[in-house]
Amino acid sequence: MGCAPDMLPGYRPVAYPEFMKKYGAVWHAELSEKPGLNLFEMIEAAEKGTLRAMYVMGENPVCNIPNSGRVEKAFKNLDFLIVQDIFLTETAKLADVVLPALGWGEKDGTFTNMERRIQRVKKSVQREGMEDWKIVAEIAKNMGYRMDYSKAEEVFHEIAKVSPLYRDLTYEDIEKGENIYPYKGEPLRDVKEDIQIDTSAVSAAAGKLYLKVERPLFHSGTMSTHAASLMNIYPHAVARIGAGRAKMLSLTEGDVVTVRSKAGSLSLFIAIEKAGDDLSVTISNNFESKGAFRLADYTLDQVTKAPCIDAVEISIDKVTA
Repeated sequence: MGCAPDMLPGYRPVAYPEFMKKYGAVWHAELSEKPGLNLFEMIEAAEKGTLRAMYVMGENPVCNIPNSGRVEKAFKNLDFLIVQDIFLTETAKLADVVLPALGWGEKDGTFTNMERRIQRVKKSVQREGMEDWKIVAEIAKNMGYRMDYSKAEEVFHEIAKVSPLYRDLTYEDIEKGENIYPYKGEPLRDVKEDIQIDTSAVSAAAGKLYLKVERPLFHSGTMSTHAASLMNIYPHAVARIGAGRAKMLSLTEGDVVTVRSKAGSLSLFIAIEKAGDDLSVTISNNFESKGAFRLADYTLDQVTKAPCIDAVEISIDKVTA
């Protein structure tokens, strides 16, 4: 959909003049060949003050990016922050303006999953708020660029017109099932390039403790903490530690500890894992202000520009009454 800072819809690079000309003609606009900033470059720019405003839609960077404290400070350094979401997330609490959107069961449209499968969704719940496309269209209209859509299907018509991967697809096609792009459109183009491999992996040192990020089956970010049934299964953040390390530190189940790293600190209850190793402490990233990413810093991979969390050294101190 053109969300990547260096790509037009359909994974077409912005730097190719023929693509810029084609897309610009559809949108009646002159497109820049200069790639935008990726998320991590935006955070750095916000820290430096060269990025003054951000519009965050359906994402919670203050929770979901390592070194959450740094991200929070960067967002507070902005002159203007807009957040569009269905709950008042940690990021939304920092915003100057919060735009209430609708969840997947509250709107019509399509989803494309990681398999590239395109699926229809139909509105089943009525709630106050606006569909994401409608909010964006209203803002664009007020800023002088008319987006005259009357329903989500009209947005999809434009997708099928613009993106080579969705070319000529209709809602009728999708409702028949088994639609994996490119269904009628152009195939993805082969890209051949040398991939640099970083062989300087950080190895664990004996006697030290390292952070592991837990991925609970029942939780996803902090959004799932709004579900009472899931909170009954996994109600609060804990620091999971192996039985051997717990004995070395004179810790028992339910003790409160302070876990520290170079990035920050957390106060958590201890949960002892009989089969756990003695080199790590496992913490989830699913509870507000208690997430593992408050302890983890990151480096950016040179090729993919994705964040790498490697060998985050931590310490534990028991909190005494």
